[in-house]
Amino acid sequence: MKQVIVTGASSGIGKAITQTFSEKGWAVTMIARSADKLKELEAQWPNCRALPCDLSDAKAIYNLKDQVATMPVDALINNAGIFQPQAIDDDEDSVWENQLQTNLMGAVRLTRLCWHSLKRQNGCVLNISSTLGVRPIANTAAYSASKAAMNNWTQSLAIEGAQHGVRANALCPGIIDTPIHSYVDSTKIEDQEIYRQVQKAQPLGRTGKPMDIASMAFHFCQPEAQWMTGALLNIDGGILLNS
Repeated sequence: MKQVIVTGASSGIGKAITQTFSEKGWAVTMIARSADKLKELEAQWPNCRALPCDLSDAKAIYNLKDQVATMPVDALINNAGIFQPQAIDDDEDSVWENQLQTNLMGAVRLTRLCWHSLKRQNGCVLNISSTLGVRPIANTAAYSASKAAMNNWTQSLAIEGAQHGVRANALCPGIIDTPIHSYVDSTKIEDQEIYRQVQKAQPLGRTGKPMDIASMAFHFCQPEAQWMTGALLNIDGGILLNS
């Protein structure tokens, strides 16, 4: 049974990825902050193991060493992230620190812990980035910078990992219907026009669903994708074409 570690597994894209890999017969180690949510998923899907951890906390990640460093990790999916929109003249160091620690450094630290196992397994790293890491918009400076750094780091991993048979790629989702975008609520009258504009901006006519990302994530971890490394794939309904 192949083994995958999925971060941010308790909701949104991470939850969809966990479900997909579990249904395909993989053993899934789920990492997220909410122990209660992970326990619910552990009971719901076979082959899933809960491993609560706050990935913004370096010490908490390093405390996972004994639990993940000896695992036969075939795939590591760094999905955990937070989004705090803020104007340049209003943001503070904490806005940057929170997003850089969770979105970038959490992935960096966990990948370090798994690196030797990934080399043993000829495994792969898949980072869930964002189209904002390719082309930022207003009020997203810290988030966009964290994802741009993740994209560059992904390609550094690909270069260094190639000699060990380790692949590294990144998916760059556009606007996905997940809690991270809950600041736009289509059920509220005051947000309905914003929601319509967001939908209209998509050339394919809709925002993405978590399973749109999960299905591609599974493909990237399959033998059929074994010659793909260092790729940054936009999955955005074509919205970057309108930018």
